[in-house]
Amino acid sequence: MSAGAVLVWSLIGFAGLLVVPAVSHTNAGTTFSLMASSMAFTGMALALFMATRPPFIERLFGGLDRIYQTHRRVGITVLVLILVHYFITPDFKGLSLTGGLNKLAADAGKYAFYALVVLLLLSIVKIVPKTKVEIPYHFWRLTHRFIGLLFVMAAFHQTFIKRPYDGTAMLATYLNIFAMIGTLSYIYTQLFPWLRTRTYEVFDVARHEGATIISARPVRRPLRARPGQFGFFRVNKPGLREPHPFTIAGMEDDGTVRFAIKPLGDYTKALRDGIAIGDRLKLEGGYGHFNHRRGSKKQIWLAGGIGVTPFLAMAGRLKGDEGQDIHMVYCVRDRSEAIGLDTFQTQADKLSNFSFTLHDSKTDGRLDAAKLAASSAVDPAGADLWFCGPPLLRKSIEKGLKDLGKTPRRVEFEQFEFR
Repeated sequence: MSAGAVLVWSLIGFAGLLVVPAVSHTNAGTTFSLMASSMAFTGMALALFMATRPPFIERLFGGLDRIYQTHRRVGITVLVLILVHYFITPDFKGLSLTGGLNKLAADAGKYAFYALVVLLLLSIVKIVPKTKVEIPYHFWRLTHRFIGLLFVMAAFHQTFIKRPYDGTAMLATYLNIFAMIGTLSYIYTQLFPWLRTRTYEVFDVARHEGATIISARPVRRPLRARPGQFGFFRVNKPGLREPHPFTIAGMEDDGTVRFAIKPLGDYTKALRDGIAIGDRLKLEGGYGHFNHRRGSKKQIWLAGGIGVTPFLAMAGRLKGDEGQDIHMVYCVRDRSEAIGLDTFQTQADKLSNFSFTLHDSKTDGRLDAAKLAASSAVDPAGADLWFCGPPLLRKSIEKGLKDLGKTPRRVEFEQFEFR
């Protein structure tokens, strides 16, 4: 577990601990219910904070992808906790500012509860159980935005509802701090499109069999990103305005960027058909810690299909003075799907520390650990394995290398799923 995840769960747990001295004069049911509500409220505030995608805490989690994994787990925990609070009703003689505010706070809590249960379920469940019906991303994202408003209602509820402790209790101060954190985080996320994005203009679109290659230059300030990072991408035209995360396949010194996007879903298919030269893009980033410079001296890069994009960006920036020996293996179902071969081959011909192998599954058969080890100029045993592609391929290669007695020093990959 990352340091960031430990911090998040510790802050949530501490809210529960603070309840005990504040309500010790009540009964066990009340204590348990208020522990659940306090922890749920703190968890919601932290989830809203994580949704702001703060770059300065990425290193605590090991990348934005890990932040979102924790974000999702916190969401599930909050759902369970608010159900506990709802079904175990507190029973106490408490303090309230006025009868009117207490009634408003009670109503706010009730309506926020029902709405939160629905929205949290929509956030957690991607496919309707026992069906093939998948909740559309744009619908998920639209409904997800209302969670911040519901948090404000919950903050009003916990501030003005009758409670068995006064405003000077440490618990009250703690929850007030997180009320402020959550509210400010929600406001910030709504201002994201104006504060954090950069405007780009498309100057080239190449539709290959394996991917759509989009090249764009900055209109004003360029994106700040390192090779291997990803950004959030949206096009300023109908049907393409929802931001989606894509790895940056190339970035020049003047800020010019390239994205290689495979048409796999509704958005990426619409993007392939609809994007054109002259379109304006809104980009945000870069995010992620997928960068070979923090790796060891011996590395194997393994790309599966469109997972080649971060390696395109990293290989294109190699100069030969990195002090690292790198072998790149690019696995495709058919050679016709491969992109960026010129970049890899040119660098392999020019640099002594970089070599390259294309694995065409149609002619070479399925890639396994034995074939990887045989084709690599770098011995997998004790080397870093940097991977981007289908999880099943990674797991198969990891297990195979272990069985061969060639376990890598470490395996680096990103959990590239944000929902």
